[in-house]
Amino acid sequence: MVKYSLSVKNDSPNAGSICVYTTSPDTLQVQRDLRSLAWFTKAVNLNGQVKFTWNLDFSFAWAESGQLVPGVHFDAGEIIDADPADEKKNRAYFDKQNDAYLFGERSQATKPAEGALAIATSGIIPHGLASVGIGINGKAALAVNATPNYLFTFIPKIQYWLAFGSFKEGVVLDVNSMVRNICEIKFPAGVYDLKVILQENNTWGEVTPA
Repeated sequence: MVKYSLSVKNDSPNAGSICVYTTSPDTLQVQRDLRSLAWFTKAVNLNGQVKFTWNLDFSFAWAESGQLVPGVHFDAGEIIDADPADEKKNRAYFDKQNDAYLFGERSQATKPAEGALAIATSGIIPHGLASVGIGINGKAALAVNATPNYLFTFIPKIQYWLAFGSFKEGVVLDVNSMVRNICEIKFPAGVYDLKVILQENNTWGEVTPA
């Protein structure tokens, strides 16, 4: 499996944390209030450099989070493998047994469209007390409030972004308030190692091959 890497240099006058987060380009998912989580974070001092590496392997995750609002931590209660190309792993069934949440038998979930991932919820899932989502490289990345008797479909097309400030992994981001100083990370065809500099004026430089 291909490994991606991103090196980030801090030439700004501030210490802080670098956050890598993801969004979905699928507008239907955005309309359903799909939330971006702080996927990777690393602290960095002035003149410091950090490096992120990951594989593009997907997973399903759930958390007993309450309503997903900015600042809430998605503390995954369970993470299982997901694969849009595998009919046995392209779906999950979110259930509750013995007063605890769990992923049940995948066969109870409706088969998603080709190339998609899906999480079906049972009828006893309360509205707004838990959340479900997808992870990348073993870490939850995108999540949505769970509701009963629903099929959540995720299109595994990912956009990567960088932000600088104060972040903790797994926390729901207020993406709309971060639009001024973020950086989209695009991997050109055949390129898997990139680098970028946070400049002295707190703006991002050009993203280039490492």
